[in-house]
Amino acid sequence: MKKYSAFYIPYLVFVLTLVVLIICNEKANLHLWIISFNSPIADVFFRYITFVGDWVPYAAVAGLLFYRYRMAAFVLFSQLASGLVSIIIKQTWNEPRPVLYFKEHFPTIQLHQITGDHMHSSHSFPSGHTITAFAFFLALSFFTKRPSLHFVYFILAFMVAYSRVYLSQHFPIDVLVGSFIGVSVTIVCKYYFDKQELKWADGSLRDVF
Repeated sequence: MKKYSAFYIPYLVFVLTLVVLIICNEKANLHLWIISFNSPIADVFFRYITFVGDWVPYAAVAGLLFYRYRMAAFVLFSQLASGLVSIIIKQTWNEPRPVLYFKEHFPTIQLHQITGDHMHSSHSFPSGHTITAFAFFLALSFFTKRPSLHFVYFILAFMVAYSRVYLSQHFPIDVLVGSFIGVSVTIVCKYYFDKQELKWADGSLRDVF
């Protein structure tokens, strides 16, 4: 795993920092503190980067088919596996999202909202976008040799996770657990794929055309 330390080390710092913040702060206060760092530019940036945790990985799979089947298959498999875990947990713990939580417990507090952004109210735990982002970028790290890119991949995954809190779609605990699911499921998928020969996976659509 040392080969991917440029991803794992900052991820560990991220996890430990978030754990300390969650333990030392009340749920509502921590959320309000995080979203207090807002600006018009950040509104636009986080509104769009959050989509990286939505459909982007699946679009990337289509492009990766022209690079190598193995990479495309691994990204798709890890996405589906982590997505399944997300669905199961979301259905088991149907936690209210920030907009509903504050409406029920702190009705006088107005959350920072971005015009045109749809606010969900249920299935907050864990953050599906965060799961998708961390699973996707860790998967890319496994097929990339340059440590500098591993660090960039972590930053991108982190930005998606942060966007979910910034947009008041999730609480910090949601993205913390979401990141752990994305990372752990992807590691398990790598262990499985490394045991498979999959000779066909070394080809690509370029061989067809």
